[in-house]
Amino acid sequence: MPVVRAGDRGQWARIVRQSAEWGDARAGGGGRDPEWRGRRPSTLREEVSTRIRRALLTGELRPGQRIKEVHLAEALGVSRPTLRESLQQLIHEGALVQVPYKGIRVAQPTPDELPDVAEVRMPLETMAALRLARDPQGPAMDGVREALRVHLDAIGSGDDLQAHITHIALHRAIWDLADSPTLRKIWPLVGSQIHIALTVDQAVRHDPERDATMHRRLVRVIEEGHEATIAAEVEVHIRHSVDEVLRRLP
Repeated sequence: MPVVRAGDRGQWARIVRQSAEWGDARAGGGGRDPEWRGRRPSTLREEVSTRIRRALLTGELRPGQRIKEVHLAEALGVSRPTLRESLQQLIHEGALVQVPYKGIRVAQPTPDELPDVAEVRMPLETMAALRLARDPQGPAMDGVREALRVHLDAIGSGDDLQAHITHIALHRAIWDLADSPTLRKIWPLVGSQIHIALTVDQAVRHDPERDATMHRRLVRVIEEGHEATIAAEVEVHIRHSVDEVLRRLP
């Protein structure tokens, strides 16, 4: 029988308490979801993944921290096989990494990796934005505007997890709706790295108003269609965020 140290138990208890409070708010109150035990495996797995994502965004789980399965499964009240399925999902998303002989840890991009992701991302996202600008009133841009609206609503709700999810969804919409099969194929690889970068960004620099302003401006610049301005705005949007994160990394 594994021994759970008091400090470990306290940390995982905080993770459960904070994520449960978020779940209560979504459900309109009433305590921990009474259907937690009765949910289908796929639903339960996603719920566990969501709670871990929130712990990542709130800093309860820190970059580089080891994930202790026994403690986390106990705190969440789920079996270790269910927890492992959720952890594998988050590894696939890039939020966690599996290190041979060392277990699972929270992804910790290095000061070299973040600029590298930005350098790869900038020309590709610029290409996507320029393609969208060809038809600023077309259905593709309508999809981008809708993704922006959803993101702004999430920011306005004060739900940091939904703001993070819709942030990634907005950038994915720019890639997906640019009518480029190649960009769609590349997104899963680059998107996982973007996910890591945005998670770090959210954790170290929480500024919802700035987030909303930057994304409104990005979409407006694409609508206006000036190629040089679009290229410059995409670069500023990506590079400035990375520079700010780098300044705050230990």
